[in-house]
Amino acid sequence: MEKTDKQTDSIEGSPEQSEDLPEMKEFKGKTLLVELTGGAILGGMSIVFAFLVNPYMPTVPLMGIKIIDFIAIPMILAYIVFGIRGGLLATTLGSVFILLLPEYLPWVGMLAKFSATIPMIIVPWLFFKTNKFTSKSRIINLIEESSENLLKYYPFLMTLAVLIRLLLMFTLNLFAFVPLYSGITLSVDPRMALILAAGYALWNIVQGTIDAYLPYLIAYPTRLAKTYSTW
Repeated sequence: MEKTDKQTDSIEGSPEQSEDLPEMKEFKGKTLLVELTGGAILGGMSIVFAFLVNPYMPTVPLMGIKIIDFIAIPMILAYIVFGIRGGLLATTLGSVFILLLPEYLPWVGMLAKFSATIPMIIVPWLFFKTNKFTSKSRIINLIEESSENLLKYYPFLMTLAVLIRLLLMFTLNLFAFVPLYSGITLSVDPRMALILAAGYALWNIVQGTIDAYLPYLIAYPTRLAKTYSTW
């Protein structure tokens, strides 16, 4: 009878215990396959945007770039939901397929898109990795690498990522992309080369903010990241 009473008590107490359990993510702790599958799907979505949406977007006067470019949105969403591996796969796939676009020097566009997008993924990832290393000294508290903690530090990390993107793209535009597209180099026309490189780089502040916060609005207010993220 005593054993039966204990079983009854445990059964009656189970609803209270279940209420105290933390909310579990759908794919939390699953294998690499989920991350790569999610990254591949969102990389494919980038390709759809590149072929079906971007061609109809207006361009910035005198610059020839789209006012809003949606290609990177699924790439950064892949990082938010599926972590660094999903984000890198989506970015690689979405960038490589730019080669198929009917544009002038599409391989330059591919490199430019990859270069502009990768800081938005690598900077938050490096933040968590650096914190993990420095926290061993017990001077800084450990911040677990997770989608929830990315949300906590999102404004700071994305501001830092956009600034790094700005500096990176200014350098690449000045020494690579502007000379390849226009033939204008520092040796030919230094003033115009600097103006063009600065103009394209500054536009990355606008595009970088869009790239950061459209995925944010898709992932967090909708609870997409809370439900399906793998990290």
